[in-house]
Amino acid sequence: MPTSAQFNFIFRHQPKRNSKYGILLTYINQDEADLTRCDRMLQPVAAFWLPFAYQNCTDASPSELQQLARSAVYQLKLHIHYLENSFGLNDGSIALEPTQKLEKPSLLEMSSNGWHEREDLPEMEDFSDEDDILSQ
Repeated sequence: MPTSAQFNFIFRHQPKRNSKYGILLTYINQDEADLTRCDRMLQPVAAFWLPFAYQNCTDASPSELQQLARSAVYQLKLHIHYLENSFGLNDGSIALEPTQKLEKPSLLEMSSNGWHEREDLPEMEDFSDEDDILSQ
């Protein structure tokens, strides 16, 4: 396939309207002049996954991958500051202590091609309709 060829990507999800994902997708589905639907979807997905996509789907050099990762980290940090400023979290109350470390989720494992879902996991119950964040 030529690199300039377009392809169709479809994501369909039908959450309950008042669930956390229903509220999220209602917001994302709104068109506003300052940020389009497409931007609200692709910018955060790119910040999370673009370096991994290039690592796994292209022959990008290590320096190119590092630049993509630096850019993703920068975008994520900008969004952290935006969240803190938007919701009055500037007091640092949710900052991780220097002794706390973030670990990779146990559902993922590292291989020579990057992080991948483990295939040997037991069947897990689906809790996707639960609004655990909002119920606290």
